[in-house]
Amino acid sequence: MLAPFPYSSDADTEKTRTVVILAPTLSGSGFICAYTTSNPNQREGTIEIKTEDFQSGRRDDYSSSFVRPDIIYTVDKNLIIKKYGTLKEEKINVIIRILINLLKKPPESPPVPPSLQRPQRPQKNF
Repeated sequence: MLAPFPYSSDADTEKTRTVVILAPTLSGSGFICAYTTSNPNQREGTIEIKTEDFQSGRRDDYSSSFVRPDIIYTVDKNLIIKKYGTLKEEKINVIIRILINLLKKPPESPPVPPSLQRPQRPQKNF
């Protein structure tokens, strides 16, 4: 699918890109989508999508792309611009399995920025 997807560094700015639909939203008004990129920078958990991974359809200019299950977003049905094809169920299951494994990991708290850290008390020398 082709849909607007927010930048991870600026949620107010979007880029129109291909996305992989993982599931409908609870309300049924949209879809939970995974980020895709043509950048072959292989990070752990990145999944390559090849032509043979499609059950039906595909982009005409398609060679391969990469899904990042760690970057998901909800897209309203009305914002879907175009459907390119349908991935095979096995490939969708791989993406969902990686996402589930990520969700099972306990989150790490981000470090406290220096501006919010309490200064150390000066030591008293007696």
